[in-house]
Amino acid sequence: MNRSVCQNVCKCAPLLVVIVGLTLAGCGSMRAYEGPSHPARDLAHIEGDSRIAGAPLSVILRRVDDQDVGLFDSGVDLLPGDHSLLIDCTVTESKQTTRHHLDVDVDAGVKYRLVADTGPGNRECVDVQLINVN
Repeated sequence: MNRSVCQNVCKCAPLLVVIVGLTLAGCGSMRAYEGPSHPARDLAHIEGDSRIAGAPLSVILRRVDDQDVGLFDSGVDLLPGDHSLLIDCTVTESKQTTRHHLDVDVDAGVKYRLVADTGPGNRECVDVQLINVN
């Protein structure tokens, strides 16, 4: 390989590591239950948005029951039944963040998504809902 090409690649390597890291941030799922692992068909999955800055609207799952959601996790796998969710909803343009509590009953084998209702003008999150996306 040409020496100048190698030097340019080496100069860009730290930037590439940061870009890949930011891309992967918020892509994980946390296991929000104790005990042995269960197959996906026996679990409910709840997905929020990743914590990557710059999105016009982000719905971040902060806590499930008494367990904080990890910094790099945008979703959780949990046992079916009743759960309490703590969610932050941010509208970047208006710099408005609202906190929402949802008490939900989830089913095994079902994937859910947190969705925001921004109301008129898209200036703030009025409500957050959990929808079935199967």
